[in-house]
Amino acid sequence: MKNLLKADFYRARKDKLLLIGLLVSIGLVLMQVLLIKGIVATSGAEADADAVGTMLGTSGMALWFNGISILGNTTQYIIPIFLTIFFIKEFSDRTIRNKLILGYSRSQIFFSIIIVHAVVAVIIYLATSIAGLLFGTLLFGFGTTFTAETFAMLIIGFVIEFLLSYVLIGFAIIFAVNKQSMVLGIVIPIVVATIISILGAVSIVASENFTKVLSFFNFYQATEIQGMVSINELTMVTWIERGEDIRYALPLTPLARILIVTPIAITLELVIGYLRFKKIQFK
Repeated sequence: MKNLLKADFYRARKDKLLLIGLLVSIGLVLMQVLLIKGIVATSGAEADADAVGTMLGTSGMALWFNGISILGNTTQYIIPIFLTIFFIKEFSDRTIRNKLILGYSRSQIFFSIIIVHAVVAVIIYLATSIAGLLFGTLLFGFGTTFTAETFAMLIIGFVIEFLLSYVLIGFAIIFAVNKQSMVLGIVIPIVVATIISILGAVSIVASENFTKVLSFFNFYQATEIQGMVSINELTMVTWIERGEDIRYALPLTPLARILIVTPIAITLELVIGYLRFKKIQFK
């Protein structure tokens, strides 16, 4: 297993496609921050850039959690595409068949793919988050006072955001690998992104009960994290205000909802993906 992991990590380091994915992700960070900066400049709000940045979610801290996109978790859609194309090539060039011939079990091959996939995803996500933090802070301010608690929130929030992102990232790679389809690896993130965008818009005006249901979905929880500046906010009940007379609390705390749904979703993805992978007939 150790040698298999070394070989898979070596392929990842040498693959230009992953480098392109990283550069595209960082480029989108810079492009979108500069776009909002231009809008702020032309609107005459330049003198209050810090306040505008916080309001728009373009502060350094907000972009650290967002990873890449001002308008949504684009990292969740970009990473699966490049990673899936990278791993699907193992089917087309018969790499997996050769691994079986060398004596590696299907379990070793599958979990080596998943481990490398997760590590590469963390690296790209971390790089885009750092870019967002730097560009956002430079142009719009950090968004809050930097303290030890804020630093802890940066670390814990990043881990949580990555796990929330991996629900989609893992779904895309496992589904595409088992179908041996590069097209699915590209289409799935785009389709899911569209659905998430629609649900995100609906959640703004949704009924109380429907909003409570949406609060258990990863896209809603990721948005909650992006607006936080303190660890205490993770363990406080979130209140929703809709007008002067409508105010209600979401079920449980943000952290509780995340810990209930996310581990279950990721575990199910891995189990289903592994069982399906064992049945693939390699030629």
